[in-house]
Amino acid sequence: MSHQGPKKDPRKDSGKSPRNSSRKSPNRRGVSLVFEFASHAAMGTAMGLGFCFLLLLTGRQDLVNLIAHNPDPKFTAMLLIGFTSLVFAAGATLTGMVLMTMEEN
Repeated sequence: MSHQGPKKDPRKDSGKSPRNSSRKSPNRRGVSLVFEFASHAAMGTAMGLGFCFLLLLTGRQDLVNLIAHNPDPKFTAMLLIGFTSLVFAAGATLTGMVLMTMEEN
């Protein structure tokens, strides 16, 4: 019988020191921040679209009159949808930025 010595845990032996494995390079960190901002903006846009379509589907008479009695109702509806989505996207992006800053600290 030969003595093989203590067995090594393969999870612990990754070839990198634990101190360097948790650090990210500045370029990689910037790319991940861009993706996080983009995901927050996409979520805000989706929420804005949902809110605007819900608002249009409820049939508020003043909103219906505004769109129907305009010389170009299609443009007015698209402007309403675009502006609402943009406002929600900006709000979600800023909220995401605050939450990510708080998470780092």
